[in-house]
Amino acid sequence: MVDALQFVRRERAEFAAGDSSDSRVAHRPLIEKTSEKHSTKSGRGKYCLATGAAAAHRLRILHRIYGPGARSVLTKAGIQPGMRVADLGCGVGTVTTMLAELVGPEGKAVGIDASRAQIEQARELLPGSFPQASFIEASAIDTGLASESFDLVYCRFLLLHLTEPELALREMHRLLKPNGILVCEDGDLSSAGSEPPSILDCFADLFGRLAPIKGVDYALARRLYHLVLRANFRRPEISFNQPVFCRGENKRLLELSVLEAGPAFVEAGLLTFAELYRVVGEMQRVAEDETVLAVMPRMSQVWARKSVKKTGELLPRVA
Repeated sequence: MVDALQFVRRERAEFAAGDSSDSRVAHRPLIEKTSEKHSTKSGRGKYCLATGAAAAHRLRILHRIYGPGARSVLTKAGIQPGMRVADLGCGVGTVTTMLAELVGPEGKAVGIDASRAQIEQARELLPGSFPQASFIEASAIDTGLASESFDLVYCRFLLLHLTEPELALREMHRLLKPNGILVCEDGDLSSAGSEPPSILDCFADLFGRLAPIKGVDYALARRLYHLVLRANFRRPEISFNQPVFCRGENKRLLELSVLEAGPAFVEAGLLTFAELYRVVGEMQRVAEDETVLAVMPRMSQVWARKSVKKTGELLPRVA
């Protein structure tokens, strides 16, 4: 576990924001009003979480939480051994490795991420038993890869970080072969919190306030089905996945996410470093309280197929 105080001290040198002596306790609403002075500090579309080795621990927990659901929806969508598949916004490669396992040694799994740190970490963590997996540094909206070169394209927690998610869906459509499979999983961060209400609810509050400053939609999962439909994929299917935990390390995903995004919250003027430290410390305490349930962001899982271009006729519905 990253020590919250050490984290704040390390990041303070990069982000000089707020009065560190301010001891207001953050809760919902965290601060009554965000000043206009701070509202334009954060770059629009800039990824607000950690990358590379700093992100690996949180992303491993995230995959433990959402990996079983991802495997299930990929199976429903029709992934098969021997397929050539792409994982856009692959991060440190946890899903790419799973895709490599599912397509087997005769298939190919390509992880794609715009962050060099993520790609370097993915290559470092890739098990030697999966030579069918590889990684490239490229933008999700312009990969530079050949059109119609993949049987399946996948993404998870990607579109909600983009200012123009439609462009990424357009690129996925281009990459897919006719009748190829699209699988998108994305979260509604506003749906996360706890039962009963607690400081864990600050996760949704903070990301909800940051979204318009960044020019993104952290509740994008609510409209994912219609985004896919408008991107010219045929007859999409949808399911929801929302894990809940009463104990264990998985319960700390909300806390770790706030910790990683802390500098972005401070830079945007949503709280001070002193408040960040107090919030994270209280979230850690609540995560150890087994009477409080931690509710993870609800994941929308949408899958569909690319229409066959020759006749324009719809093929039978995907099972």
